[in-house]
Amino acid sequence: MQRIVFVFILLLALGRGAHAGGIVLESYTGERPADASRLMSPILDELATRGFSAGDTVARRYETQVSRAGLTPSGISSDFAAQADRGLRAWVAGKFDEAIKILAPLVDAAHSNTAAFAKDPSLRDPLLKALISLALSYQRSGDNAAARATFGEVLRGFPDTQIARGTYGPEAAELFEQVRRETLASGNGKLTIKVSDETALVFIDERFLGAGSKTIQLVPGEYRVCVTLNNQPSRSHRIVIRPNAEATLAVDAKHDQALRTLGWTGFSFAVQADRDTREPSYAAQFANLLGANAVAVIGIDQSKGRPAIVGSLVSLSTGREIRRATIAMDPDPSTERLKALARFLAGEDPAAGLEVQMGAAAAGRVTQPAAEHEVDDTPTSSSRWGGYKWIAGGAGVAALGTGITLLALDGRCSMTPTAGRPCNDLYSSAGPGFITLGIGAALAGVSVYLFVTEHKAPARTAYVVPTGDGAFAGFATTW
Repeated sequence: MQRIVFVFILLLALGRGAHAGGIVLESYTGERPADASRLMSPILDELATRGFSAGDTVARRYETQVSRAGLTPSGISSDFAAQADRGLRAWVAGKFDEAIKILAPLVDAAHSNTAAFAKDPSLRDPLLKALISLALSYQRSGDNAAARATFGEVLRGFPDTQIARGTYGPEAAELFEQVRRETLASGNGKLTIKVSDETALVFIDERFLGAGSKTIQLVPGEYRVCVTLNNQPSRSHRIVIRPNAEATLAVDAKHDQALRTLGWTGFSFAVQADRDTREPSYAAQFANLLGANAVAVIGIDQSKGRPAIVGSLVSLSTGREIRRATIAMDPDPSTERLKALARFLAGEDPAAGLEVQMGAAAAGRVTQPAAEHEVDDTPTSSSRWGGYKWIAGGAGVAALGTGITLLALDGRCSMTPTAGRPCNDLYSSAGPGFITLGIGAALAGVSVYLFVTEHKAPARTAYVVPTGDGAFAGFATTW
């Protein structure tokens, strides 16, 4: 009996949020207000239901993938040099475990506060002393892997360093030279550092390179890059240099100086003029570096001379606001009104109480009051792409047609019968036919539902579209 092999593939991601993978940043002029957490929380929570990430989640991703704060809250100890001396004395006295206990945290703190070295280059000498003493303490305690890794740090940050046999002993000198030979044998890499302002001063592994963009040959390994502009440091950028390869790192010091990832994630601008001109482009730059597919910005600002909560959605391609809305802070806004702002940023129609700008008007900060109507306490469903109903309908029609064809073929001869001879090779397609009819009926029902429940909203702006993997449908048969 001739068997029919039937394959039906369907993947339909209905209702998938168009902004899954989007992020939310906060923005303020000066310090973040004390009541910002209370006011921003309902907005962040509502956006989270629509696929946006915010706060510590975004900060951790950015610090892992892009850059970290150049200074930690604890900073560098005021007795940094004295602690390096203590560690050296412990090594000289043969107290290797004590030396490691003193020096390992000291070196970690130095690497986490690259901006401190940009501000005070005199810290480099005690850092070199700490690194050498730490490497030798690891060696004497039997941890050669840690000793070699620490000597690698010395080679990258202090490439002209020599370990004198008379000072540190022949074993230490030989191990250091062995690490140097092995590192150089693999071949150098090349790093190009591009700065947005050519007056910026460039530091790599706490070592001053000069002003402006630089290209430099480096031994392989991970490096820390920091720049200063107007005596203010950027963030610490980590980059790995590989043997015989080239790498490029772009550093925008002004962007870094405004960015905050400790406690909250977003931008703090020194003056309002900087915020007005740079906030959207900085948000787009942040999102693109992180690989996000959408970015919303929320914060507290002035609107018509009064404090207001502000939210905007920014184009990742142009760095301009697509839509923007504000809520007056007097009287204190309700939780529902704050959530309505989040829903507007996610693509829904504006609710009462929002002053709205769309498209070009948003870029010009021209406000347009939303129509007054009652706010529904039930959260409105997120915007849905109109193409879903057609995909479901088309797939349903195809499935129904295929099912009918399979039922019609069931029991028929699979080849032209010979006169006078019975056909012994019949199609057996009833089972696949009924299954396909069922699938077709279900898809047709989904299509009808989507047509009936479609929200007849005004035309959306360009960003309200499904993501590339939002929907896919396919059908195939083999006979």
